[in-house]
Amino acid sequence: MPTVFQPDFHAAQTPEAPLSNPAITRADTQDYFTEVADDYRAWSPSYNMHFGFWRLGLNPLRREGMLVEMNRTVGRALKLDEADAPNSKQEAAHPRRCVIDLGCGAGATARTLVSEDPSLYAVTVTNVAVQNSIAARLDARAGVADRMAHIEADYTRTGLPAAQADGAWAVESACYASGTAKADFVREAARLLKPGARLAVVDGFLLRRQPGRVAGWLHRLWADSWAVPTLAVKEDFVAALRDNGFEDIEVRSLRWRVAPSALHIPALATRFALAELWKARGKLSPWRRKHIVASYCALVLGAFWRDFDYCMVTARRSG
Repeated sequence: MPTVFQPDFHAAQTPEAPLSNPAITRADTQDYFTEVADDYRAWSPSYNMHFGFWRLGLNPLRREGMLVEMNRTVGRALKLDEADAPNSKQEAAHPRRCVIDLGCGAGATARTLVSEDPSLYAVTVTNVAVQNSIAARLDARAGVADRMAHIEADYTRTGLPAAQADGAWAVESACYASGTAKADFVREAARLLKPGARLAVVDGFLLRRQPGRVAGWLHRLWADSWAVPTLAVKEDFVAALRDNGFEDIEVRSLRWRVAPSALHIPALATRFALAELWKARGKLSPWRRKHIVASYCALVLGAFWRDFDYCMVTARRSG
């Protein structure tokens, strides 16, 4: 019988095997996030479902502060204050800017940015209904419900109007799009953004189309455990941005910035696994078991510097 440390799937990969796993479907992703929704609260009471950004002045032992700093880092990358000047005195007095979170989780990044900038309105997109329910509850608690709109949709086909967003981002969510270029995701982001507006993507990236044998196996185990088809290959992702009309593309490694928060994983994941196994009398659902396995894999994968990096990619939509 499988346990937390013996997942009930095969993750073998040889150098010749494809990076992407076509067996992972959008339904799998929905099932995964629905099933483990409450588990993310152990990582962050505010449902920051990503790694944190450490800088001087932040206590590396306080995870929530680093998680919120990642949200602020994404906001700064959008360079909203450098956008075109308003067209009228009325707009100058009461600027209104709309930003979009593509693959929002429970909307934590948007909630941080909207809470700290009264000119911002945010639309968040997820295909997981329970995440929107959590987000609405947290919006009300933060007092920003009137400037947050949560839609349930596929972020590669949102149905939102074109060229209306002043900025967009995806924090550890672009990886759930298909292919190593994530072309469908990039194409929709380009459609949504105004000319001159910026996209920021924070995620893990493969540095080679053919990772080493151990790194490839580990990537496949991690991806299957978190219902990810494949990480993007950095070169392919940058090419997709260019092909879809993005300019000023910058790739910044955040490997050392996220390391302090990543080092919280072993103690937290072990404590969480033991507590949940005790409560469930040793029986956890398959996705919850895989979620714990992936937490350990994420930390180990970061040690393969030739094959993997954690980056922020920013780009400006051309005119």
